[in-house]
Amino acid sequence: MEVRMNEFDRYQMTAEKLKDEIMEKNRNLTRQLAEKDQSFELVKMVHFNKDVNLQALNDVLIGCTGCLHAMMFSNKITVSDLHVGDPIYQTLFREREQFMDIDELVVNKSIVEGFTAIVYPVGVSDLVEGHHHVVRSIVMLYPNNRMDDELLGFVKSFMIVTEVMINIVLTRERMTELIETDPLTKAFNRLAWRENLKRYLHGGAPLYILLVDLDNFKLINDTYGHPKGDDVLKFTVSWLNSVVRADDKVFRLGGDEFAVTGFIDPNEQNTLLDKMLTFNASFKEAASKTLELDVTLSLGLLIAKSGQTEDLIFSKVDDLLYQSKLSGRNTITIKNELK
Repeated sequence: MEVRMNEFDRYQMTAEKLKDEIMEKNRNLTRQLAEKDQSFELVKMVHFNKDVNLQALNDVLIGCTGCLHAMMFSNKITVSDLHVGDPIYQTLFREREQFMDIDELVVNKSIVEGFTAIVYPVGVSDLVEGHHHVVRSIVMLYPNNRMDDELLGFVKSFMIVTEVMINIVLTRERMTELIETDPLTKAFNRLAWRENLKRYLHGGAPLYILLVDLDNFKLINDTYGHPKGDDVLKFTVSWLNSVVRADDKVFRLGGDEFAVTGFIDPNEQNTLLDKMLTFNASFKEAASKTLELDVTLSLGLLIAKSGQTEDLIFSKVDDLLYQSKLSGRNTITIKNELK
């Protein structure tokens, strides 16, 4: 009788164990299916929503993996929820070189005190390799008491989805860059100009448009050859980017004509005007030193309210540029509609 009871107990224990294993497998399968559905929806959202950028993906990563902080490292930028002045940000930024060189997931508990850092190397497609925002690695921080094997396993699987989403965003940005960039000067092209002008005109804030035309550019080409002319065009864009504000955009509209556009704070309009009044002399001096040529600009500057049509506002600033040419070139003609 004793033996039968033991056998029965063993049978019951085995049955209970099998039952628990089956239930656990069912829970895992349900969780995997849910994660797969969630992953599909995330990828679909990123693919169809053109407003999703790397900063948005960093926020998605934090929300989906439960990490406290995350940082994406690329060749030129760092994307994070942390402020640049935060000590954790500064610590991770100092260590960024070691994050860029890894080729497999790394778990590190010594970089930031009290935290487990999961460092994931991001693989990107060949198409985006030339893009200046190529993400090389991602660092996620978890409090030490929250990290376990189950969470680590989930993070590993979710990072594959994250990598797909990053490639979607970077590919879209790269394609836009190729479509909207002038191949010679690397300025935005006329297509980008029209799209951005619409945004500026409907932005609700005052804006400025500066039209720029190289004086006697045909003569430069005829005298020194087209390679030298190309150097002048590239120098002009480089110089414009160096003297305008970081948020302003430089466009090549075609040939030797360029435009610069940006929003303007009415309280800062005098500062902008004072600076642009120096552009003619500043450009001529810089061109002489760099190109060893006597090159000048004709400029038309319009400061205007938003809400106008593209054709109307371009006609206004084009007239200003024409007046500069009629005045003998190497000058700027200004109209301020805010006064």
